[in-house]
Amino acid sequence: MNREDAIKMTLEVIKEKKLENSSIGEIVKKMDISPGNLYYHFKSKNELYREVLEYSINEIADSLDKVKLDINKKNNLFQLTEKLIRFLEKREDILFFLITMKGSSYLEKKSNSRDLLLNFKNMLVNQDLNTEHEKRIALKLNMFLGSVYEVLYENKLLKKRNLTSAEINEIYLSFWGNEGKEDNGI
Repeated sequence: MNREDAIKMTLEVIKEKKLENSSIGEIVKKMDISPGNLYYHFKSKNELYREVLEYSINEIADSLDKVKLDINKKNNLFQLTEKLIRFLEKREDILFFLITMKGSSYLEKKSNSRDLLLNFKNMLVNQDLNTEHEKRIALKLNMFLGSVYEVLYENKLLKKRNLTSAEINEIYLSFWGNEGKEDNGI
């Protein structure tokens, strides 16, 4: 067993059993290992969950890094929005974990992972903006992510369907507007 196997299995157990019903016992049972083996790699359940969060955010960031950015920042925002939504639709385990961990007491301290929304922020923030403007952008990004989670929870996790391109475009327009956006055939 390695750390990544434990992280992936934890994602699977949380998706199957829900966060509140997940336990170290369930994880080690699924992995067919002893609790001591898991505690060798992770000091506590909180540490395991922080590592799962790090893994999840890095997976999303790696996916967003693959977006081919161009000069048109608004078009980039659309591509990043679409890529994020499609990634979360594909990786229901990560989507479910991120939704269930929101506001959870299991994560005692802030994660050190790459900023999940760094690519979006870079599209919106000029380097010479003041701190107050950056705070407003951070708030908008958090509202955006919360809305994406809510829409995907309803559609992907409950109704078992992916969003259409038109629905993704509607999400994009509601947060980022359409100034400068190229016609994507939607």
